[in-house]
Amino acid sequence: MTDSTETRAYRQTRRADATERTRATILVAAQAVFREDPQLDPSLEAVAARAGVSTRTVIRQFGSKEGLLEAAITAGVEEAAVTRHAEPGDVEGAVRRIVDHYEEMGDEVIRWLVLAERLPVVRRVTERGAESHIEWTEEVFAPDLERLARGERRARCAALATATDVYVWHLLRRREGLGREATAAAMLGFVEAARAGTAHTEATAGSTR
Repeated sequence: MTDSTETRAYRQTRRADATERTRATILVAAQAVFREDPQLDPSLEAVAARAGVSTRTVIRQFGSKEGLLEAAITAGVEEAAVTRHAEPGDVEGAVRRIVDHYEEMGDEVIRWLVLAERLPVVRRVTERGAESHIEWTEEVFAPDLERLARGERRARCAALATATDVYVWHLLRRREGLGREATAAAMLGFVEAARAGTAHTEATAGSTR
């Protein structure tokens, strides 16, 4: 490789890195502005100003306002998946992690769900969030679910997903006014009740064999 070729490759790498950093900066800015906007509908100009770039740069990176918002929310959903990750079978740890996540994002998610009816981009992301929650439930509670028949597995997974849903956290924390630890304890109780139902079903199935 000649010196000129190496220099050209180096410059291309630098440009690519700079582009990626700019994209990441815009996403962070979009998430911040999105959270601050009561209608979850911030302008491109507001995002560009927060990111310290031009509106043209935002459009060049994401194509449109909808593309930017969808990318920003999707990135948030992916970050949430990492935040609430727990090992399969670690029930107490899983409940603790998801309550920690709701403490940080729960009120915001509830606001998204309310506005999803009128904003298609938000609706698509909340639907993906619901799917992600089912996937999380199936992974965390795999030891409870793996030996169940298909129909029973679906029902038990639904019960466990409901017990750990953001609406349950919101009702306990906001409507009932429970503290963080009391909310986690209540949700763990709901989870254990669902798991006990699973154990009961397995024992009944075993007695009929």
